[in-house]
Amino acid sequence: MWDKVLGHTQIKEFLVSYLARRERPHALLFTGPEGVGKRMLALEFARSLLCFNHNPKDGCEACRLMNIEDGNLSHPDFLHVAREEDPKTHRLKDLSIDQMRDLVSKAAFAPVMSDTKVCIIEDIDRMTEPAANSFLKLLEEPPAGWVFILLATSTDRLLTTILSRVVQLRFHGIPLELEIKALQAYFVANEAKAPDLEQLEVLARLSEGSLGLALEYHQREVFAYREQAYAFIEGLPLSSPLSFLVGRVWLEKYERQEALLFVQLLQLLLRDMLTYRLDLKASLYNSDLATNLEVLSRKWQVKGLKRALGAVDEAYRALVANVAVKLTMEAMALKIDKFCKEG
Repeated sequence: MWDKVLGHTQIKEFLVSYLARRERPHALLFTGPEGVGKRMLALEFARSLLCFNHNPKDGCEACRLMNIEDGNLSHPDFLHVAREEDPKTHRLKDLSIDQMRDLVSKAAFAPVMSDTKVCIIEDIDRMTEPAANSFLKLLEEPPAGWVFILLATSTDRLLTTILSRVVQLRFHGIPLELEIKALQAYFVANEAKAPDLEQLEVLARLSEGSLGLALEYHQREVFAYREQAYAFIEGLPLSSPLSFLVGRVWLEKYERQEALLFVQLLQLLLRDMLTYRLDLKASLYNSDLATNLEVLSRKWQVKGLKRALGAVDEAYRALVANVAVKLTMEAMALKIDKFCKEG
């Protein structure tokens, strides 16, 4: 069931058994990385719940009104809550108290067509404090016939009182071989030119089992960014750091999102080098650069690599916090060079 969503066999088995129950938990929490199928499975599961026979293959009227393929989700017993865009910054805002109040007001209404009313709330871990408290009250006194499907990348920002009132289902990245096959199928289905098999494997490794992220990386031409990150590492230690940095594309021209991608790729390259220095048997992210990274790792001491990874993490958090891009990238580069020289 739900074959369009790759992997997650145990979660699917639980959801199938959920459909067959008379007494059901009123709230499910899907947690895990972006792009691993949480949202798609939530929609497919919602369609199954709303289907008159809990079997979307029968093509009933309820299923027709939950046309996931066309994005036409007009079923009267389906609600969808998601973060809204700030018109000034064009960034997504946290879920607001007004959105939760609107949901609470709608909770007074029972299902009208199906035997269940289904509400999917995306990014439930990104709520304002007032919104979280408002939603908690809804969970404490759940409306009859309602099922909440909550999506989050992490539980770190969720109230423990909310966590105690939901059933958590943890999503992990899909297996490497399955993701590679899915990527191949995607390019065939879309009649698009696919990267070679080696690059497909690296896309799968870099995305850590997230098909959505792998496709995003391909669209953003991730290998061009990685080439810049690798060239920086290859040039270490720098004989004249400030002269080296002058004119670097990733320092002078990258916008915030480009800088974030560069920093993420730099982190994975350094992690692979640390894997070699610690003589670990873990698989590499950048498997196509294995020999080169092993050679580069010999320039470093373990302590230096760990401190360099700390500098990269610090830069990433600064970029997320809207610190100036060029200043952040320059500070990171100088620190990494220093840690390489110090060992």
